[in-house]
Amino acid sequence: MKYLFLITGLFLFQISHAQEIYEVDVEVRENSFVINNTAVDMISKGNYTTAAKILEKVIEDDPSYHAAYLNFYRAGSQVEEKKEKVVQVLRKGLEIFQEDDEMAYYLGNLLQRENRYNEAIEAYSEAIAYSKINGEDFPLVWAYYFNRGNCYLKTNQFKKAIQDYNYALTLSPDNADVLTNRGFCYYKTNDSDAACTDWHTALDLGNSQTSRYIQSFCQ
Repeated sequence: MKYLFLITGLFLFQISHAQEIYEVDVEVRENSFVINNTAVDMISKGNYTTAAKILEKVIEDDPSYHAAYLNFYRAGSQVEEKKEKVVQVLRKGLEIFQEDDEMAYYLGNLLQRENRYNEAIEAYSEAIAYSKINGEDFPLVWAYYFNRGNCYLKTNQFKKAIQDYNYALTLSPDNADVLTNRGFCYYKTNDSDAACTDWHTALDLGNSQTSRYIQSFCQ
């Protein structure tokens, strides 16, 4: 298991990973729970700045409270001046919650949005490696491959992108977005027949974006 909480005789929460041990007073943990729920409500209302601010304090006071990291990502990634802080916090979280594929995936998402593709590829690769340990039944795992493939696509590494899209489709068959992007990579690697097949299939599955590719390249 990625993380384990123990209640000691002093009514402390304790978490141990690698060489780090965190002890958290029960009142601090209860406070973290309340503040996290408040932040979730703020996020639902679009109040990202305040949500990020209070969650950052939770993580500072209670670094072993897992939910705060994911919600800090949800809030902080929407606030320009907080984005680098989110990157730092998620990296810190991955040191504490080892082999957390979901956290590594969110780190990759933020790095990709910031056009830091090589760093994003590293984060997605970690998420993929951890998913091999934790199991691929988690619903987001197909997106680990899809998004790493998108980073490869954006850096003109089309053959690597195709490999990731192929695997994403084994986890999420008939995914129109994956097919659309794989078709583009096929086209860029001079396989027009495969590209057009993917685009036609994606169109049938509801991705109207591919119609312009078909009109331009498949006539």
